[in-house]
Amino acid sequence: MKDTPLINEAKVLAGEAHKGQMRKYSGLPYIVHPIEVATIIQTVDHTDEMIAAAMLHDVVEDTDFTLEDIAERTSQEVADLVEGMTEVSKPEDGNRKTRKAMDRDFLAKQSAEVQTIKLADIISNTQDIKVYDPKFAEVYIEEMKELLKVLDKGDKTLHAKATEIVYSS
Repeated sequence: MKDTPLINEAKVLAGEAHKGQMRKYSGLPYIVHPIEVATIIQTVDHTDEMIAAAMLHDVVEDTDFTLEDIAERTSQEVADLVEGMTEVSKPEDGNRKTRKAMDRDFLAKQSAEVQTIKLADIISNTQDIKVYDPKFAEVYIEEMKELLKVLDKGDKTLHAKATEIVYSS
């Protein structure tokens, strides 16, 4: 990953935000996941802002860092991309099916750049979940099949790869 000042700051911020966190599926340090998502983004047409947002895509959901922190440390454009990736549903909105429908409807309205990052996220997560939590994978795979239907603005190569991984269960 080429280290432009923007990408380097996103890496530093992601490292700070996810310090001490472990992936619940693999037990690996959490930072491995955003690095993998950013690396997948580099395989298709992308901007430095997309790579930075890929590094930071889970920060608002999973840490105490805010979109304002991201904008201050990187750029407003990166914060906007992260916001497009951040789940809008809250536990009080209903059961998992209801919440996932809300998040899916939100993602359907996002830009091609946000949808491309989400596709990279699906690729990374699906591979881990299938290996490390086959029981949860049954639920997750069905959710991803529905989500892939609305990610029609994202990169076509990543969409095809995500579809292949999701449907090869």
